[in-house]
Amino acid sequence: MPALDAKILKTLQKFDTPTICNALEIVAPQRRLHGYNVEPLQCIYPDLPPIVGYARTGTIRSCEPSFRSAADDREMRLKWYKYVDQGGPKPSIIVQQDIDGIRAGYGSFWGEVNSHVHRGL
Repeated sequence: MPALDAKILKTLQKFDTPTICNALEIVAPQRRLHGYNVEPLQCIYPDLPPIVGYARTGTIRSCEPSFRSAADDREMRLKWYKYVDQGGPKPSIIVQQDIDGIRAGYGSFWGEVNSHVHRGL
């Protein structure tokens, strides 16, 4: 995806997500029946203003131990950091899906260390 002009990003930041989604349904009606979330989503800081950026997506799981070697886990982590940092235009916003099914939320990715590392990316 090419980077949008900073002025466009600033304009988009004036709107909340439901407003943008409703507008997209009008200009791209073929998108109406897919691309939405049916799972609960909670905003833990509702007083913060909307943000705009480019999604860097990934999956996480924590209920079962990794099947990879420690070296392979490290390599996977480094590839993730590179993807977040260099995977497209910025600002980037991390979007992760917990694939542990009914046990989703068992672990946490966003502790102090990962939060600090990702702020630097």
